[in-house]
Amino acid sequence: MADTLTSPAGITHAGQARWLHLIPVIFLLYTIAFFDRVNIGMALPSMAADLHLSPSQQGFVGGVFFWGYLPGFLLGGWLALRFGAKRVVLTSLLAWGLFSMATGLARNLPEVTALRLLLGFAEGPLWTSLALLLSQWFLKSERGRAFGLWNLSIPVGAILSGPLSGLVLQYSDWHWMFLIGGAPAWLWAFVWWRNIPVDLDHAHWLPAEERRRLEEGLAIEHAEFATKPAETSNWGVVLHQPAVWLLLGATCLNNMIFYGFGLWLPTVLKASSALNIGSVGLLNALPYVAAGVGLVWCTRSSDRRKERRLHAGIPMIVGGVLLYLGSQADWGIMQMLLFILVGATMYMTLPLISTLVTDILPSEQAILAISLIGGVGNLFGGFVGPQLVGSINQMTGNFTLAFALIGLFGVIGGVLILVVRPPRRAAL
Repeated sequence: MADTLTSPAGITHAGQARWLHLIPVIFLLYTIAFFDRVNIGMALPSMAADLHLSPSQQGFVGGVFFWGYLPGFLLGGWLALRFGAKRVVLTSLLAWGLFSMATGLARNLPEVTALRLLLGFAEGPLWTSLALLLSQWFLKSERGRAFGLWNLSIPVGAILSGPLSGLVLQYSDWHWMFLIGGAPAWLWAFVWWRNIPVDLDHAHWLPAEERRRLEEGLAIEHAEFATKPAETSNWGVVLHQPAVWLLLGATCLNNMIFYGFGLWLPTVLKASSALNIGSVGLLNALPYVAAGVGLVWCTRSSDRRKERRLHAGIPMIVGGVLLYLGSQADWGIMQMLLFILVGATMYMTLPLISTLVTDILPSEQAILAISLIGGVGNLFGGFVGPQLVGSINQMTGNFTLAFALIGLFGVIGGVLILVVRPPRRAAL
């Protein structure tokens, strides 16, 4: 059934409507969200001077976002299943735009901490809500690409964050950077509400034949899970799945690289060179350009080969090794090249972990598992990663040991994914 909608080479004419109407809106939504999440990395050097922050306090400010993100993430799965992804995402857009702009008005460390916590809580529901939305609009054979195109917004948000934030900082200050950066969320709330349908019946732009094929394909997928013995508790099923715990561990370690490396890279570049903040922003974007290329290639290859585990695990191992090697290199072309290659692998894993979960579990259980994996994984990796790097830098006076350590964590995380028992080929 899936082959009537797409082919291994890409999207057929029959299946274009969903991709053209849904993916661009979701892509730009998450680009804005990720921009507002990571632009603090560019602001940290000037914030540290203004607010008198130590390196460990800078790491705390960078990671405290995820203490709010965890409850928002877990709550998002529950809310999306009951009220629909469209309403939950709209509320999230309005709230995070407010807290992002308010960060520009902060005057001290407690105020910045509180606003970053609230920003994390407001952005938390996005991931599980969007994962549920895509699982209702795309079949399993398409979800690698669908999740990949959605997750392409992460490196794009990071790419834009460096140069645009650097440009504002070059001519103004970090207060204006946050005020300007938060406004697009409110603008996109209107676009989201106008363009995302509640369900298939409200998608008037969807051709009748495509609607029929999609409904039949989703019904077949649901029937596959319906033949399994009934369980009394969705959470009971999720918590008894060894794959969930392995993928949770891998997500924690992947996010330590994701945020420990990503948040501190502008500071590393600034400290290692005589570049101004605008040039640092441009240089900081290069690993994320590579990340976009790697993400598209990996998710397309995963769908084409109908394989998730190796496509998620091997890039994480390779990225960890590259980060270790980059940490040992002297500043210059070779180190920057290694950091760019780290970026190329850094974003391949997360969308395929979510896709793998939807292959293993039926919809309601998969959303609960994704909320657990993403929520705890982001809290652990997103908070511990920046905090660990900042604390080790404060103790040693450089980033060599910190980057080497999180590179090792990347290798361990990749191995955890490879241990996961892959789903039956027919389930893809």
